[in-house]
This record gives sequence, C-alpha cells and structure tokens, in this order.
Amino acid sequence: MKKTIRENMLLFSKERINNPNRYRLYFTTLGSLGDETPRVFRLLVRTPFSFNKFEIGRVYTLVYHKVHISEFKPGEMFNLQESHFATLMETRDIKFMDKKTSAALRSIESDRSSKDRYYSFEETREIINYTPDLLSRFAIGVFTFLLSGVAFLIPFLMYAYMLFLLIRGQLNLVGYSSKALVLPILGIGALPVTIFIMSVLFMISELALMRIEFTKWSVLKRYTLAWGGMRKSIFLEISDFKYLKKFGIVAASVLVVAVVVALIL
Repeated sequence: MKKTIRENMLLFSKERINNPNRYRLYFTTLGSLGDETPRVFRLLVRTPFSFNKFEIGRVYTLVYHKVHISEFKPGEMFNLQESHFATLMETRDIKFMDKKTSAALRSIESDRSSKDRYYSFEETREIINYTPDLLSRFAIGVFTFLLSGVAFLIPFLMYAYMLFLLIRGQLNLVGYSSKALVLPILGIGALPVTIFIMSVLFMISELALMRIEFTKWSVLKRYTLAWGGMRKSIFLEISDFKYLKKFGIVAASVLVVAVVVALIL
C-alpha cells in the first residue's frame, strides 16, 4: 500500500460533518503560503480521538494513504498572518466547499465580507483548540442537555395535554359520529405548530448557552467545527427570522384549516 509522507504541513482548519467522511483536516504547505494560490489539502482521520489531537496552527509531519492519515508527528506552533489565513480559507472554499456551506453562505447578505463570514485565525485557534477537563465537559454536557431538553419538553407536554383533552372528550361520545374524526384532524393540524415552537425554543436555548461563559466556548467549538469556521452570531439573524416567518405561516395555516374542519364536523 503506497503511502505519502509530507513535512511542514500547517493545519489551518478543521471540520466535523455528519457523513462517512466525517473528520476533515485542512492543511497547507509552509512553502506555499506566499503564493497567490497556496496549496490546500483536505485529509481525513477515522476517529474522534485522532481528530481531537490535531491543533489549529500547529505544523505536522504526515503519513497518509490516499486521503486518510495513518501517522502524524506534531511540530511547532506557527503564527499565521491573517492575510494568509483569509487566502487559505478562500482557496479551501473554492476547492472543497460542500452544498450545505454554500447554501448557508447564500443566505447571508451579499455585502458581508469574508472577514465577517469567518472567524479570524486567532479566534479560530482559540475556539477549536479549547479543551476543557473531563469534569467540566461532563458538567457542560449535563447543563446543555437540561436546557435543550426544556425546549423539547414544554411543546411536547402542551401537545400531549391537548391530545389528552381530545381523547377524554372522544370517550364521552356514544356510537359512531363524525366527531370521531376531530382527534386525528386536530392532532395532525397541531403537530407543525408544536415543531415550530420547539424550533423557536431551541434557537433561544442555544443563544442563552452562547451568553453563559461556562458553556459559550463549547457551543462555539461545536458550531465552528460543524460549519468549517463560519462565524456564529449571538443574535438571531435575518435568515433566521425569514425561516421562522415562513415556517410559522405554514404551521399556523395548517392549524387554522384543521380547526375549521373540526368545527364543521
């Protein structure tokens, strides 16, 4: 099995996505930093343990087959200039950008510069290289789970209580009646609104986690890895409001139709 060995490989970006090529690492050769178009490599590791060992801004000696790294040796940290980092990110996007990131960037205002779209090199390094101790990771995980759980539980309990009231009313009916269709109609009609409320509460809970110092860095790290360094706002953006507006109109319309049909029956 033929292997490639490369030295002086600077890691400038990391990405964790939900598909088989899950753990992506973006390198450049130190010798090409001054070029108009620097050389950019996207290599993969198979486990989260290997992925977490790689640090943004560190120079590596790599051994890989095709695109999968089999061995690596860390070297010194390199202080990458912001102008070089911006060029590397632009080259990375031209060469490797996937549909998900492309769609997200299209939703951002056209007058926003690349500097506003992505974190700077120093910010990226600080966020992605952030590694809390085991006890802190456990505490952050529990707190995040509880807050996110509330966002799911409140709409779910409201929906379940509505179904309970409908079922209790249905049990009082004697014989067959068209009123028996009210339960499934309202149950289906209220489901989009329930999901809409969940979405709103999840967004709010995430923004709350971003504003709490204890959890902020973990949320930022997760987001930054998922979106390849894209900047995360601590406020709802215009694209979020547009999404919620469309979703809300559709959900409300479905509910109104269901209620009208139920009243007719």
